[in-house]
Amino acid sequence: MSLFTKKSKEKVYTRYSSGGANISVWRETVEKLQTPEGRPEVLDDIVVLDASAGNFSGIIAASFFAEFGAEVIKIESAKGDPCRKMTPYGRNVKGVGIPFMMEGRNKRYMTLDLEGSKEDRETFAALARKAAVVIETFPAGKMDSWGIGYRQLSEKNPGLVYIAITPYGQYTKKAREFVNFPDTDITTQTGSGLSAQIGDFQTEPEPYSWPLKAGMWMGWYVTGISAALGGTLALLHRQSTGEGQMIDVAGMDAYSSMTGFPASIGYTWDKPRPRIGVLDFILYPYSHWKCKDGLVAIAAPRDHDFRALLKILHRWDLEDDFKFTPDRIPDIIEQAMTLHREIEKETVKYTAEELTTKALTYAFKAARSKWRGGGVPIVMGVMTPERTMKNRQWEVRKSFKEVEDESVGTFVVTSGFVKMSESPPRIKWVSCDIGKDDEYIKIKYLQERCGG
Repeated sequence: MSLFTKKSKEKVYTRYSSGGANISVWRETVEKLQTPEGRPEVLDDIVVLDASAGNFSGIIAASFFAEFGAEVIKIESAKGDPCRKMTPYGRNVKGVGIPFMMEGRNKRYMTLDLEGSKEDRETFAALARKAAVVIETFPAGKMDSWGIGYRQLSEKNPGLVYIAITPYGQYTKKAREFVNFPDTDITTQTGSGLSAQIGDFQTEPEPYSWPLKAGMWMGWYVTGISAALGGTLALLHRQSTGEGQMIDVAGMDAYSSMTGFPASIGYTWDKPRPRIGVLDFILYPYSHWKCKDGLVAIAAPRDHDFRALLKILHRWDLEDDFKFTPDRIPDIIEQAMTLHREIEKETVKYTAEELTTKALTYAFKAARSKWRGGGVPIVMGVMTPERTMKNRQWEVRKSFKEVEDESVGTFVVTSGFVKMSESPPRIKWVSCDIGKDDEYIKIKYLQERCGG
């Protein structure tokens, strides 16, 4: 059965067209954005060797290259990457974990025992001479000790882009101290310091006062995206100079970069940014509030946005005490919480849809009235995954794809994380049997070595 069966036409809006030829060009562009087939794969001449092991950040980085057409060869022992077993509630599809299957798109699979076989390392080195990119997640220096690190591989292939992903990078005392420290998503999150900033006030009773981790594998995903971005830019450098390079990705670096301005704030204030629950140190109102049927997110950070929110909620009496931004984000937490509670006294009177409609109606009128001050309070219901999946947005943008595979059957994967009119990513297959492409890879890349 098809994932989406409801058919309907969607209007196409763009602020840059006024009809005529322009709208025809825009419609053609939209059609291209929705259907990736029939356009070139920008990385179709790139070979990527993914030697990551027990670490999804390397697998995720390789997936981005694969979606844009690179020939990604996943290297693993005959036992398979331990990541194959990581899956929600222990559920798998014919022995393959759901996350690994999701990241198996467009990849080739070859069995090589890099840790235990000298012959397999030599085979890997021969493959690396044909590759543009190598990705590995072994302990710092391990590949080098096996004779297949960046130093050795770049001698035979000066244009090689070598991406090494570890918790603390390839150098520094910390990297040496934790050289054999397994890289996991939760250690990346906690070691970066970001988890300590997420959660309710430290004065709250346990467990509400505990730091929070992101519910998904944010540490691994951010590290993987950072590695893929660095690798892509290195390929651009290689294209213009012929030079490859070493890319040293530390998971702690990648994830801690998300702390961004909180770190700068700490150095400026000479004290760390604490956990502040529903509050925000820079923008407020900018949080979640209870409503009749759940929760709503409200963003009304500018002074005129805040005043518009007060008009919508019929609470103009709050304007005097919280007129300006500094009044709403003071150092005194209780003062900010007073405002939070007063706003919630009103939001609980309405459903999320009613509050959203009020905000949209006001914003529409404000755009046409010089008397309303142009305030635009933003209100949106906090959606559950179940409700979110019912949104036709996903159907219109073709954000999911139903895939059929001989080994694992029919299932749904995310598709087209970015829309591009001329060189889009695409999913061609997701099969990920261990060693399924051994012969294909030997014939295509190792025939001379094998005497063929």
